[in-house]
Amino acid sequence: MDLELTIDQARLIAGLRRRWPAADVRAHQRPWGVIVEVRSEGRTVWLTALDGGGGVRSDRPVPRAA
Repeated sequence: MDLELTIDQARLIAGLRRRWPAADVRAHQRPWGVIVEVRSEGRTVWLTALDGGGGVRSDRPVPRAA
């Protein structure tokens, strides 16, 4: 499945890159869209789901484990 980002999705990715400039931004393709994972210092700090219809879901920080 080829997924073309909408303007809002691209802005979200750009914002994540600005917030964590040294982090590794990874995209994990799924049948319904893409999961975007931001990793910094060996841990996941943000997860966002981008669906094929242009939506953005669950864009919130991942709580730090105790």
